[in-house]
Amino acid sequence: MMEQNTAKQHKGTIVLIHGNSSSSEIFKATTESDLIPYNKIAIDLLGHGNNQPESLNQEEHFSIVAYKKDILKQLEHIEDDVLLVGNSLGGHIAIEIASQIKNLKGLVIFGTPPLKKPLNFDEGFLPVEELQTFFKEDPSHSEIETTINAIVNNKEASSLLISDFKKSNPLVRKAIANDAANSNFSNEFDYFTTTKTPKYIIAGDHDISINLNYLKEITALCNGNCELITFENCGHYPSIEQPEKFNNTINKIATQLFN
Repeated sequence: MMEQNTAKQHKGTIVLIHGNSSSSEIFKATTESDLIPYNKIAIDLLGHGNNQPESLNQEEHFSIVAYKKDILKQLEHIEDDVLLVGNSLGGHIAIEIASQIKNLKGLVIFGTPPLKKPLNFDEGFLPVEELQTFFKEDPSHSEIETTINAIVNNKEASSLLISDFKKSNPLVRKAIANDAANSNFSNEFDYFTTTKTPKYIIAGDHDISINLNYLKEITALCNGNCELITFENCGHYPSIEQPEKFNNTINKIATQLFN
């Protein structure tokens, strides 16, 4: 399911994909921004936000394979040039589907270290105990609150993230934990460092979950085809922690790529 803003002035579609136990609400300031004169589509992953059909309530419905299939189906009608934007799990999904998107002009990820296969969590992520909450089927309210407050720098963003987390289907986290344990993701590292598609990594300098040095190494390996953009005083969710700067950044990238 996706929220779409079609009041655009220029050719081009920006597709925004949220992360684990989040929702398209983290992109509301972007989809509603008059600053960005392009079609904007914010997707609710299955089991998140307003995309929770009762008929889909098995762990298999929330696997990485199911997410890729569902998003590609939603986007198959787009004839526009496309800019893919993904946060956290949404960033991993964006990398996984990028090669199958017609007219893909660029890829933006944030809160997402492109991983190797088998998964090199110890390189891409920092050892933060709170992150385990994102792999627990039914964490307590206290665990959710502690985790969210740990990975955001702007605490005003916490209430939305906590609400989204509690609204998401518990099987989402069980499925993602299973995918991670079985290394069911593609070799994102290889694709990201070799594709000629322009790439951008947004990194909050206060994101305690992501290894910034790993992102720097990946950027260097892209041979000038990737830009690392650091947001000061920002955690894991730049789109809601610093929405104005995020929108300016996305608009600048879209304008460069679509024109």
